[in-house]
Amino acid sequence: MILKNEAEAALMDQILREDGIPHYMRSYHDRVYDGIWQFQHGWGEIETPVRYANGVRALLTLIRSNAAPPRLW
Repeated sequence: MILKNEAEAALMDQILREDGIPHYMRSYHDRVYDGIWQFQHGWGEIETPVRYANGVRALLTLIRSNAAPPRLW
């Protein structure tokens, strides 16, 4: 699953760690190109065993649906 930004990655990592879900976060940052790959393809990706994939995908969808700040006016 592709992660959009560092904040989304950090939140997902924290929640999955707290719930004991095995996962691996891989950043697309490349020192040679100074992170330009991330602008084109997203922050990075999260990998998890297949049996957790649907739950992790649902969590990511939930986080993204609530990511926009509420309108204050």
